Amino acid sequence: MKVALGIHVGHDRGACIIKDGEVLAALSQERIDRIKHSQSIEIPFETINALLKYCDLTIDDISCIGLSHVAIEGEAVKDIHCRDFFEYYRCEYIPFYFVSHHDAHAYSSYFSSGFNESLVFVADGGGDFIDGKQESETIYIAKDTNIQKIDKRLQNIAVRHMKDPINHLYPFMPTYVQNLEMSLARKYSQITHLLGFKSGEEGKTMGLASYGKSIVNYNNSNFNNLSFSTKYSDIIKELQTLQILSNKRYKDYIKENRADIAKTVQNYIENAIISIIKNYLELYPCKNLCLSGGLFLNCLTNHKIIENCNLENIFILPASGDDGQALGSAYYAYLQQFGKTKFSINLPYLGLSYSDDEILQSIKVKNLKYVKYDNNQLLASKIANYIKNNKIIAFVRGRSEFGPRALCHRSILANPTNPNMKDILNNRVKHREEFRPFAPTVSFEDQFKYFNLKVFSEYMLFATTVKETFRNDLCAITHVDNTARIQAISKEKDPFLHLILKEIEKLTGYPILLNTSFNVAGQPIVESPLDALNTFLCTDIDLLVLENYIVFKS
Repeated sequence: MKVALGIHVGHDRGACIIKDGEVLAALSQERIDRIKHSQSIEIPFETINALLKYCDLTIDDISCIGLSHVAIEGEAVKDIHCRDFFEYYRCEYIPFYFVSHHDAHAYSSYFSSGFNESLVFVADGGGDFIDGKQESETIYIAKDTNIQKIDKRLQNIAVRHMKDPINHLYPFMPTYVQNLEMSLARKYSQITHLLGFKSGEEGKTMGLASYGKSIVNYNNSNFNNLSFSTKYSDIIKELQTLQILSNKRYKDYIKENRADIAKTVQNYIENAIISIIKNYLELYPCKNLCLSGGLFLNCLTNHKIIENCNLENIFILPASGDDGQALGSAYYAYLQQFGKTKFSINLPYLGLSYSDDEILQSIKVKNLKYVKYDNNQLLASKIANYIKNNKIIAFVRGRSEFGPRALCHRSILANPTNPNMKDILNNRVKHREEFRPFAPTVSFEDQFKYFNLKVFSEYMLFATTVKETFRNDLCAITHVDNTARIQAISKEKDPFLHLILKEIEKLTGYPILLNTSFNVAGQPIVESPLDALNTFLCTDIDLLVLENYIVFKS
């Protein structure tokens, strides 16, 4: 038996297990400790133990360990983690492999793609430290089981935190900081803070961008390779000039032009990423592209890549951010220990699932009324009818998703044809900003019928326009710019969810559901039945579906 354990330490820490070439399970620590992003320098032992139990393994079954971190340099930190691991488990020595941050990203995407060769592009806020600087963007060429780094860009190490005024407010920014180099993803984060949002809220900037128009033209910027320059002062210096010309106070100008500023940075990033990819594809002709790093959670950019670049296939891991690092570390360790391997992975449901007894016990602890359905057809029909009648349904079924997007195993489902559903969900449950869209889940075979997709969209990583014919009917999932972030579910991948889609089609004419994450603001997506019940009871959700149980509040 060949078993690799992958571990990531830092923000979005987590663990992954590969056995005999098959990815058995992967899970983020936040799903266990209920702390959003679960940032810590400690090894996520709770998650490791949960995965070992779920996979019916013990620590003595582990053949090798891969571990990645973020923003480290030097062997001392690595030695600390190694010592902590063996002190905790008190087991025999297991070979330990340490993986650089960007290498872990590259391995996680390429070896999950199924491609035999690919260009691999990693772009995130920042990786590990190298010679006094920090990883920002890296390009690889991969063939068979070999990954070769062909270019990299480093950024200056950040001064304090991006939330501090010296890093995102131009009037407060010292000359020294203005001239520092930063990653493309960090630039997006900087503008996110300028707009008044917090770390990890870049998705809000993306949603707001759809309401604006770019106020600075960066179409002619030079991004031929990774030798380009993106400084802290870029964009915000130009905004300062425009603010002076407007005769308005700085804060007033930013507030009044938030949507246009969001659109400006969105266009800047799209232009940069597309031009970089185009130029490297000319240097290294390849029809496949793998993307990884938090920047590629930007689904608007992702679809424009396939629209504008000469590619046949594109792959983005659902856990494109640091929650996918443990998978990359496991791949790396497995290859180092056992050599050339053809891996298999069944995305995107790699988390935990729960037994009927565990579910029933949790329901009884809360003393709630429930009905169990042994007939899936009847249950699917019942759920579809509730949704057609504009009930808000919390839905937990099977193994949890790998990555930050709710993909209908830990989701809230609603009627996409109700023109008021977006406001209903925001007022009763999600309490989100009105400019943030809700996403559709569609039957796999119908995704191209309703959406102007250029590629299959299984993991909600591509956003494109809703076809004009259907925009009025699907108003609850059509954003202001007519886009939607799509998840497509096949009958083979999930027969029951596909059945619900077909049942709702009978009632509304569309095999589409509104899908949003099952959580409340500031909390991770629910994991266990007890998490689901707690969130159900503290919100104005109408019904909870736990596997084959429909749970009522009274």
